[in-house]
Amino acid sequence: MTKLRVAVIGAGHLGRIHTRLLQTQSEVDLVAVADPSPSAQQQIIDEFGVNVVSDYRKLIDQIDAAVVATPTRMHFEIANELLNAKIHTLIEKPLTDSVTDANELAKAAEINKCVVQVGHVEQFNPAIQSALGLVGQPKFIQASRMSGYTFRSTDIGVVHDLMIHDIDLINSMFEGELVETRATGVSMFGHNEDIAHARLQFSCGGVANLTASRCSFQAQRNFQIFGTDGFANADLATNKVTFVKVPTWIQNKKYDLLDTTPEQQAFIRENLFSKILPKSEIDVPQTNAILAEQQDWLEAIQTSQTPRVSVQQGAKAVEIADSVINSINAHRWSENSPEQQSSEAMPHVPPTLLPFPLNVQDEQPRKVA
Repeated sequence: MTKLRVAVIGAGHLGRIHTRLLQTQSEVDLVAVADPSPSAQQQIIDEFGVNVVSDYRKLIDQIDAAVVATPTRMHFEIANELLNAKIHTLIEKPLTDSVTDANELAKAAEINKCVVQVGHVEQFNPAIQSALGLVGQPKFIQASRMSGYTFRSTDIGVVHDLMIHDIDLINSMFEGELVETRATGVSMFGHNEDIAHARLQFSCGGVANLTASRCSFQAQRNFQIFGTDGFANADLATNKVTFVKVPTWIQNKKYDLLDTTPEQQAFIRENLFSKILPKSEIDVPQTNAILAEQQDWLEAIQTSQTPRVSVQQGAKAVEIADSVINSINAHRWSENSPEQQSSEAMPHVPPTLLPFPLNVQDEQPRKVA
């Protein structure tokens, strides 16, 4: 079998992960990694022993497929050039930060018959698949995605950076179109929102509450699904799923638990999650979601099939994210809030003027008296 000639464009955190995993794929010939940074190039050489180039354009006539793992603002230009050269692409999420650009990429992929997978890697998280297989038809979803401030993906806000994972998931679970978006958010450190909360309603009646923060003191990736057959909490960081089954006699409202004796109520309180609403912990297999994503993409290329997260699905996630950002921008807190006082860009603050030291090596937190 002829190997697929693949390049990785972008040697940052995700680019290095893709490089390492592609080296394990027997059907892949990893041609090179492209990155303009000399230090990033040297790191790739030292860590993986892979050829490097500074400009991805030098590789276009040498490859069949490419992984685009650059900052989001560069996705459209690079992916558009690759697709028009008939090169299959795996584009890290978000597809772009513009609905127009996302739709243009979808059109280019269709015209040039290219297989495009968008890097919404949670679609390959076994905890999500396990939870979905238990709850029946999803009706209400609540998701929280929190992290500390890492200085990664600062060219986009937290909606495109983190929340879009959950936006993509709910869009794949709910039928119909988005009919209402209500959102609030705030910028903490830069020009884009760092904390966001959104309530989304779809034409099927499905509702989702999504919260995302990239300046949280506690990391969290929880995805809760309330469905026709029960409730599941998927901890996406630990791949643990807790499931509460709703018996058919409760679904059919056969009994009124409020119309019970004090003794019966005591029994219900003591046995609520053992005999009334049985709770169970689901063992979820440990897998590498990015590896599974790559394998799905490579198989789709070889079989001319649609990958799990198509370019059209990626574009739809961008469209929903755009509605969230628009709602955040339209929200008014008060007439005196900083967001309403000025729309001017934040001025550059020299490090010496910052309200905290940048040159203290071992400063210890001060205790409040």
